[in-house]
Amino acid sequence: MNDHEHATTESVEEEVGQFVRDCLRESQLNMEVRCHVNEDQVTVTLDGEDADIVLRENARLLYAVNHLLNQAFFRRYQRRYHYLVDCEDFRSSRVMELQLLAEKAAERVVATGQPFNLQPMPSSERRVIHLKLADLEGVRTISQGTGRYRRVVIEPDK
Repeated sequence: MNDHEHATTESVEEEVGQFVRDCLRESQLNMEVRCHVNEDQVTVTLDGEDADIVLRENARLLYAVNHLLNQAFFRRYQRRYHYLVDCEDFRSSRVMELQLLAEKAAERVVATGQPFNLQPMPSSERRVIHLKLADLEGVRTISQGTGRYRRVVIEPDK
């Protein structure tokens, strides 16, 4: 058994927060980092004068920091936590936007009987679409493509 199996909430918050602070400092971004552990999720909130840089190009840098965090800590804590990095409530706003998009696309698929291809998106966003439509009658979702070109396709459920 290693030390990470007995990590306290405070030590996880401290270690994850310091990792993100170091990444941002090395990137010369002026951001404040807050970290909070709630059951199985570690949420990192970024605030500061460089928020616009973090959120440019559909929050590409925000997702990159989230990916680095997952790569650095997922196995370290025996897959105990999911990691979410947010800045200026981008992620919660994006979830609502994605859920609305999923509903509208599903309505179109039901009405036309034709599949609907969504734009490529990160796995966390694809998951929102899959979950939103999981129990909806008349459609099913699949992911197609690889890497950054992976997308959700909403299909009629035959």
